Amino acid sequence: MPSMMPSVRQHLHLYIFVSIIFITGVVFGALLVNALTLDQQEDLSRQLQHVFQSAGENTTNAAFWEALWQYWRWILIIAVFGISIIGFPLILVMDFAKGVFVGFTVGTLVGQYSWKGIVVAAATIAPQNMIAIPLLLIASVASLAFSLHVIKNRLMIPKMKSLRTPFLNYAVVQVSACIGLVAAAAIVHWVSPLFMTWVGSTIIHG
Repeated sequence: MPSMMPSVRQHLHLYIFVSIIFITGVVFGALLVNALTLDQQEDLSRQLQHVFQSAGENTTNAAFWEALWQYWRWILIIAVFGISIIGFPLILVMDFAKGVFVGFTVGTLVGQYSWKGIVVAAATIAPQNMIAIPLLLIASVASLAFSLHVIKNRLMIPKMKSLRTPFLNYAVVQVSACIGLVAAAAIVHWVSPLFMTWVGSTIIHG
């Protein structure tokens, strides 16, 4: 029976490497906030105000599927890069980019609202990312492991080995990640707006 995730013991080096890439992205994204001009910071402040004011307005089913598709698209791209073999280094670029996005978002909130920004981030960003980020990193490790397996056993070794079992494991991991991301999309769609409304009224303007 195929494993639901790449073996941590067998691929520990990949988990560590991917995590370092992601964390580096987070740090870079947080530092990037300091490079913004005053006009850009003011524009971000207006956008944040609009986001908190409009939280909870778009709660249609279409909005849920849009949020879910954003997650699924990320997994799909990672999976395609893993299968393409030559594109697997771009998986690391995507992990770094995801880290930059998270770091920039948190850094912006802290920069705008000081210590309150930490509370805002914990309430509005952390819940879905506690599910999404581990799943995205697991999908990334699975893609890297599959690419490296193909390179080792199909390109570097004359005697070709069957890819049926590795590919089945690979597909199960990616599909499982997509299923798990349904919960993250549900939080984004139904839970986060409630938190954002509460945060906007009690913490930021309270």
